[in-house]
Amino acid sequence: MLLLSRDDLKNLLSMREAIDLVEKGFLWLHQKKVLMPPRSVITTPFHGGSLLMMPVLIEDRKKFLVTKVITVYPYNQQLFGYPALQGINIIFDAENGTPEAILDAHFLTALRTGAAGGVALRYLARKEADTVALFGAGPQARTQLEAACAVLPVKKCYLVSYGDPREKDFALEMGTRLGIEVLITVDVESAVSRADVVITATNSREPVFKGEWLRPGTHVTAIGSFQPEVRELDSETIRRSRVFVDNLEAAREEAGDIIIPVKEGVITWDKVEAELGEVIAGEKPGRLNVDEVTIFKSVGLAVQDAVVAVGAYLKAVESKVGMNFLLGGEQ
Repeated sequence: MLLLSRDDLKNLLSMREAIDLVEKGFLWLHQKKVLMPPRSVITTPFHGGSLLMMPVLIEDRKKFLVTKVITVYPYNQQLFGYPALQGINIIFDAENGTPEAILDAHFLTALRTGAAGGVALRYLARKEADTVALFGAGPQARTQLEAACAVLPVKKCYLVSYGDPREKDFALEMGTRLGIEVLITVDVESAVSRADVVITATNSREPVFKGEWLRPGTHVTAIGSFQPEVRELDSETIRRSRVFVDNLEAAREEAGDIIIPVKEGVITWDKVEAELGEVIAGEKPGRLNVDEVTIFKSVGLAVQDAVVAVGAYLKAVESKVGMNFLLGGEQ
């Protein structure tokens, strides 16, 4: 069995490669080429923490069973100095059940979530979009901004400040690495109203901006919430936008950004235009014009983890990266 640490994984897949893999995963899911049961979630009484288990069967040239087991403790950074997300991806040979690899899920979750945002931008953002308003300064925000720069001609990012001690380092590092201007601001309305793309990657339980601030032609990617009572977007943002999701079934259970305005009577579920896989397949249209506001609401799917984990594993085998070890049952 191969063990791949965070350091191993950082040099295996580029963001562009991850975006291509996740795009393929969305398409396979739509085409029913993967089997993805609903994820299991155990909510603990400890600091709002949860355990998620997310299995997938991939039937490509080689068949894999992949599962992610991850904890989500949104206040870990403030309380303990630990990441909010911690866990592992496990890859099995689907034809004989042999475990083949264990991979760090903290890094891959951020990578695949950023990649999903990148896929959405390919189909839903204006091609000339060059200004981002970003909410969040953690690993998820980093990969969302990296993905935006991979698919769009981004020149400037307004990083909305909540006093997070990571913000200054984030702005300096990401600005230098991506070759863009990253400006920290406390003026939320100004940041949102100037942006072509708004990205929310927070642990907020309440909306982080007002929908009336969005200018025509903006795209919004919301990835922070995955619980029905939690949202980053207000009802006005949803009401005035064309809404796309990663998976409608999962969104109906977990996407508070949509569930709450449905319960308020502001919208119905018909407001959801399509799953992203339908757009990739050419069965539903993405952006229709330069003036509409579009939203991609992602709750995160196991297929995203699976395709990126398998992609990293295959490259690791080819590049002889990682540490091999034996389990008791291996021959």
